[in-house]
Amino acid sequence: MKRLLTILILLTYQLQAQDWAQIPVPANAGEGNVWELQDNVSDDFNYSFESTNSKVNFGDDKWYNFYHNHWDGPGYTYWKHGNVTVEGGNLVIEAGYTSETNKGGTYGVASGCVTSNAKVVYPVYVESAISVANISLASCFWLLSPDDTEEIDIIENYGNVNFYKQYTHISHHSFIRQPFTDYQPRDWNSWYPDSRVNNNYGWGDWCWNEGQGRRYMRMGVYWKSPKHFEYYIDGELIRVMYYNAIATNYNGTWEYTYFKSLEWEVNGYKLPTNISSGAQNGYTDVIVHSTSSSFDFDKLKEASNASNGHSVIDPAWFQGGDDNDDDNNGVTVEARGFTKEMDIIINVESQGWLLDQTPSESDLNNKNKNQMRVDWVRVYKPVTDNGGVRPVLGIELQPSEKTLGKGNKLNLSPIFSPSNATNQNVTFTSNNENVATVNDKGVVSGVDLGEALITVTSEDGGFTSTSKIIVIENGKGSEFIIEAEDFTSTGGTFDDGEVPFGMFSNDIGVNFVNKEDWAEYTVTVPEAGNYSITYLISTPMDNANISIFDNDTQIGESTRVEKTGGWETYENQTASFIAQLEAGETTFKILASGSDWQWNLDKIVFSPYVDNTIAVEDINIDQTSASIERYTTLQLTATIVPEDATNKKFTWSSSNAFVASIDENGLVTANSEGEVEIFATTEEGNIRAISKIMVTSASNIPVSGLTLSSYSEDIKINSSKTITATVLPSDASNKNVSWLSSDESVATVENGKIKGVSVGSCTITSKTEEGEFTQTISVNITADTPTSIHDLNNNSLVIYPNPNVGKFKIKGLEVGVYSIKVLNIYGSNVRSLDKVRIENEIEIDLTNVPVGIYIIQVTDGKDKKFIQRIIKE
Repeated sequence: MKRLLTILILLTYQLQAQDWAQIPVPANAGEGNVWELQDNVSDDFNYSFESTNSKVNFGDDKWYNFYHNHWDGPGYTYWKHGNVTVEGGNLVIEAGYTSETNKGGTYGVASGCVTSNAKVVYPVYVESAISVANISLASCFWLLSPDDTEEIDIIENYGNVNFYKQYTHISHHSFIRQPFTDYQPRDWNSWYPDSRVNNNYGWGDWCWNEGQGRRYMRMGVYWKSPKHFEYYIDGELIRVMYYNAIATNYNGTWEYTYFKSLEWEVNGYKLPTNISSGAQNGYTDVIVHSTSSSFDFDKLKEASNASNGHSVIDPAWFQGGDDNDDDNNGVTVEARGFTKEMDIIINVESQGWLLDQTPSESDLNNKNKNQMRVDWVRVYKPVTDNGGVRPVLGIELQPSEKTLGKGNKLNLSPIFSPSNATNQNVTFTSNNENVATVNDKGVVSGVDLGEALITVTSEDGGFTSTSKIIVIENGKGSEFIIEAEDFTSTGGTFDDGEVPFGMFSNDIGVNFVNKEDWAEYTVTVPEAGNYSITYLISTPMDNANISIFDNDTQIGESTRVEKTGGWETYENQTASFIAQLEAGETTFKILASGSDWQWNLDKIVFSPYVDNTIAVEDINIDQTSASIERYTTLQLTATIVPEDATNKKFTWSSSNAFVASIDENGLVTANSEGEVEIFATTEEGNIRAISKIMVTSASNIPVSGLTLSSYSEDIKINSSKTITATVLPSDASNKNVSWLSSDESVATVENGKIKGVSVGSCTITSKTEEGEFTQTISVNITADTPTSIHDLNNNSLVIYPNPNVGKFKIKGLEVGVYSIKVLNIYGSNVRSLDKVRIENEIEIDLTNVPVGIYIIQVTDGKDKKFIQRIIKE
């Protein structure tokens, strides 16, 4: 008997909208440009990747599970391949405990790190939706050049680190490797506050959301040019680095600043001068050039022109001068800025300057705390819009080959390149309408037994692609079964040192199967027909495959055997093809391939193939056109034709989410004035219906949120402090807010003015009239004389002189016993005094330690801490 024909059953192509499809890119692509998705570095993580202890690629080879060189992490970090998984639609970076102490400490932090295989370079917009780990570690999403000299930190978030957990660190680094010298913007505004969190409820708490479903923050950077970076949080522009000036939206007010001077000498290089006293001690000294209520690019350019000429991107010119005028501004005597290709890196890490806050073993192993989750990563480049027309560059008809039962229908999907090509009109033709016909939607009807070639032709460009349709008789044949242990012969080539070549038989089937093992069976096929092949099989292995041959000719492709959980856990797994067989005696052979250890097999079932699929023929939207006001919504409904189609899945999308976006349930949200097309696209066949939406001006601009100028205040009795409440958006129609004190015996509030009444703590709440959005301020009212370190602020406890050349004094402590630590910026203890009795003042000697920045910790017997930075020159 001969095998007459092998017929592949290809899974219907599934066109899935990415998780970010309805979220507009917040940055401006520029006049005449549109944003083009860079698919090779964009990922929605809607697949599975299991933990492995080796370095491997995953996500269609977009990523690998380690850092971009052999370094295994900062601080007490030990990056491990196995701490990276993809599950539940998320990339998961998990921290954990390790007993390793090579880097110091009594134990280490095992964690994960992911690096992109492809690189990005300006102009480029890179954004991710991240849920940070609720632990005293840094959750990081960043860009880094392969030579480790240029770095852009998109997010560096300390989810549960005291003092820092309510901030997002927005920064970049310019490095010289030898001698190692690091520049990063160190201004106060680089630690960005957010109204959703405070010093008691940090980003880790917010993202964990008390276990009620993780929350995600969107962080993005538009690396527009070598000397121009724009940072975005949840789609809002919050910071811009531009030539010699910085713009930051800090608590609702835009500040335009530049460096005061370059007087801090590090390894012979001049870096921006630091502030030497007060609340911002140790931060870079800047000049505030101007302010505004909304971002004003002209003001930023004015600040840059008015500056002292010190680059905010690379003030010491570590990356060299702009000799080739890379930014085409006609100036070559200036810092070159950032020009190198960069990897995308995602990780959780311990950092050297926070070693004293290393999480406990319990926290490290707590899955409620130790996981950073990434919902998606998207990367766009601005490209020429061509007047709004995106030409077709190619077309592919999927599937390329498909079996169809006589009298049934199936759908073919034309896939365009690019996917957002403007003109997606096509025509379909059949070269044999006696066998199969096709309509203008790509729906193929099986007319008679045989083969037909369906061709699709694009209207734009005339590109073509074909699909071979094989029409068969439904259900022809009779089921028969091969018991795996009934082989007539077996053999193999792989010697695992435990069992001989070939397969072992037992009372269930065959086991001890290694790669390249084979077994042959003499079988009588009872009736000619079209057969699907199902294996009752088990394996715990990742890379197991089975192939089947008819008289030494392979039938179809090898079948990947999915993990079943154990050697004795058998599951039915069906091959992705069918075979047309003749009746009579033949010899079937099965072959194992892949990993060294393969699978156990119970039986092989040959079943007559029956095609009962009811194809999708069309899709309709209930409103083909509509007009709605900005900020309002419209519900659309789509219906698949026919009603009893087997696959009723479809996706919604928008031609311009800036104008109007649409969610998975068909709810349209009008974002800005203009015209937009809303599409409903079938999963099967890629058939599309269109609704044209006109967005008109808003008669009412709704309130979307509230921010405050401060979220924590220490106020003296009989003193007052005024807090500014900013209603969002800035052009909201109703800006009315109310104020309330939780305890008026401690503090009162009127129109944002808080007045201290008596010693104690209370909460001040501000609430919008529309929407009832609230924000709170933690208020601590103190007497004139401090009663403990906990009540002291930077004006009560004085460290002087600061900077110093070796000795400094701490003044303002009440009489008592204290412990004092001096830590370097990596968190290492360089000087300590334990349980020292102090009467108002004490002198500390740092003569024998290197110059640099240090952190002073003073602790009283109640374990209350005062922390301040100092500089030794």
